Amino acid sequence: MARPHRNHCQTRGTRLVSRWLHDELKVGDEVEIEAPSGTFCFKGEEAKTLVLVGAGVGITPMMSVTRYLTETNWLGKVYLVLGFRAPRDFIFREELRKLEAGNVNLKVMVTMSQPGTEAWSGPVGRIDAALLSRTVPNIALCRAHVCGPPEMMEATTAALALLGVPAGQIKTEAFGTVKRDPTVKGGESAEVAGFVVFQVSDTRVPVRAGSTILDAADQAGVFIDSACRSGTCASCRVKLLSGNVTMAVQDALTEQDKTNGYILACQAKIQGDATVDA
Repeated sequence: MARPHRNHCQTRGTRLVSRWLHDELKVGDEVEIEAPSGTFCFKGEEAKTLVLVGAGVGITPMMSVTRYLTETNWLGKVYLVLGFRAPRDFIFREELRKLEAGNVNLKVMVTMSQPGTEAWSGPVGRIDAALLSRTVPNIALCRAHVCGPPEMMEATTAALALLGVPAGQIKTEAFGTVKRDPTVKGGESAEVAGFVVFQVSDTRVPVRAGSTILDAADQAGVFIDSACRSGTCASCRVKLLSGNVTMAVQDALTEQDKTNGYILACQAKIQGDATVDA
């Protein structure tokens, strides 16, 4: 079976994975493919109206959702709000025209922040609360998915909250970010925050202050599935059997997950000793 080493690909980013696929993968090789995970998926059952907000290459996951809902004849309303710097950056332009023409429930709104001298008759400026309010009726009742540069996601999330969209109905996809960059590591602390017991693996190891349960698992050779290492995909979701943890990011956990005691190993920092089902 041909497959890139999971952690190597995670920490180096999407470009390395793409390069590996083009340079190394050959006809007849086998690869493992995981189904979409986390809370950014939308199957048509989670809400009656969906708002997809993307900027730049953040349009990519939005296209997957839009295609799926169109192909399955989803009866709900889909509002696709996109932002680009200039018309030359507008990717999937022709496909979107066809999708909108063939789907009466799809409305596409595109704005350009710096169109310059290029021909553009649409809105000019960044995606903000005013644009969202004009585009989406009763937006407070919608579910929203946001993907783009970190600053754009922060501003859009704030705008949606200002317009009354509940926090639980705003889903974000980290399409590369500085704040959640898993490759940035400082010097390891000498202080031990506590011990974690991996129950299934029958392993007990110390966890350094500032380190996560996933960090400790990696060092101990305990396998916990993982992907984004930024708290958004849920691949590293494990059950906390005892103890307490803090998590800076837990976007991928549903309310039911939290009620049932699940945590994200890539984000979980222990407060004293803890036991997990891994």
